Amino acid sequence: MKTPSYLIALFLLMVTTTLGYTQGVYFDPSPTDVTAPARLYVDITSGDCVACEALQDADPETNPLYLWAWNPNESRPPVNGDEVTNGEWTSSNENLKMTQDPDNPNLWYFDFLDVSLVEFYNTPASVFYADGIDFLVKEKSGASPAEGEPEQKSGDMNIVPEPLGCFDKVCPFPTTFFQDEYFFITYNNAIENISSLQNLGPDECLIWFRYRVNGGSPILLQEESEKFTMSYDGEGQFSLSMIPEDYFELAEGDILTSMEVYITKSPIQAPPFTSPIALTPGCE
Repeated sequence: MKTPSYLIALFLLMVTTTLGYTQGVYFDPSPTDVTAPARLYVDITSGDCVACEALQDADPETNPLYLWAWNPNESRPPVNGDEVTNGEWTSSNENLKMTQDPDNPNLWYFDFLDVSLVEFYNTPASVFYADGIDFLVKEKSGASPAEGEPEQKSGDMNIVPEPLGCFDKVCPFPTTFFQDEYFFITYNNAIENISSLQNLGPDECLIWFRYRVNGGSPILLQEESEKFTMSYDGEGQFSLSMIPEDYFELAEGDILTSMEVYITKSPIQAPPFTSPIALTPGCE
């Protein structure tokens, strides 16, 4: 299964936004686990807050600010029974109201209803590390108060959460994964110490697996096909994403109990290949 060129960003690209928002617009904590709760901060006086001049009269009691979010998912389903879509342009959803920081009146934040970005947006983790979120900040009504006056909103902004770091040759994310959720593997060929595997071309990196289902005998899965060709992400980085139960075509009720990963190249039936990397499926 080949993937878009994003997993190098997942582990190695140490940036917080695609446009350089590093101080005035940021996530806390950072690096950010998008499968856990996080907070988005926006300083409306910072140059990182694009075109925020109309928001300088914001006040938590009389003129609060609201998050208006679209990518990666504007049609978000309810979270714990609460609607989390944007509402109307002239009347934002109260569930998307931001909070003014008690120590800095220019700093506003949003907690995504205390759930993870993955749950709030109903979107796989990979999407956030690839493209981040697109949003703006607005007053309850974003419309112009009078003819010739600006809309009461910021410009469009984008922020990509800083990924959790991994600097090993082969990196899984998350470290403990579940068979019915997205799972990612990166391989850093730039630090490969097996000489015959060094300097792999963009289409040369293959992956194969030895895994167990329901605690049974090991199953060897290796094949020279697109499914087992890792995506090239540039600068010696390769990646692959999957939902394990789909990737391994598990039957309903089957439990993936162990998995080992090998990196190799054609011909896949013969050396060279890396030593097995044991990965840990979680159990729910």
